[in-house]
Amino acid sequence: MKTPPPRAHGGPAILAALRDAISNGELAPGAVLRQAELAEQFGTSRIPVREALNSLQAEGLVQIEPNRGAFVTTLSAEELRELFDLRVLLETEVLRRAVPLHSERSLRRLEAIQHELDGETVPLEWLRLDRAFHDELYAPSARPRSLQLVGSLRSSVERFYLARLGPEARRPEWNDEHQRLIALVRAGDAEGACAMLAAHLRETERSMT
Repeated sequence: MKTPPPRAHGGPAILAALRDAISNGELAPGAVLRQAELAEQFGTSRIPVREALNSLQAEGLVQIEPNRGAFVTTLSAEELRELFDLRVLLETEVLRRAVPLHSERSLRRLEAIQHELDGETVPLEWLRLDRAFHDELYAPSARPRSLQLVGSLRSSVERFYLARLGPEARRPEWNDEHQRLIALVRAGDAEGACAMLAAHLRETERSMT
């Protein structure tokens, strides 16, 4: 992993740097995370590194095994299915609450993000914009705890997007599904939007297996 700038040596910054490195594929599934090496790399003691690894384990990004150390988690097909089951449950729920609270302004922001996403070819930027689209889609729900869980679940699978998906994966279908979501939200059709979202997430799941 690239050495962080000196100002990024605090505990929260270590957590953010490791999370980013896992999410963007710089730290691959199964990679060993040695506390001593990370502490030297970040120019700190092992304590904030250990705390960051514990936080990443709680997020499902790292697995810590006694006498073996810490590893970037991998996902079996069954584990991936479970994560998408949870995503469908939570994301349709927050969308159902968000639909009646969307405004013309929030819909225009959603359309602007989708417009950028349509033309994006850089994988990491495409991933960022896709995340931004879904964040904006759910934002009016005003359910911060649910949205935090949604973000955590997405982080658990997002790092696999770069290996198995990308800007060209299902681009016409992806664009159509997002556009249909926008149209259903604009029409105030919460149930239709939730059905479309569930189908969209399931197609994403199938593309990753």
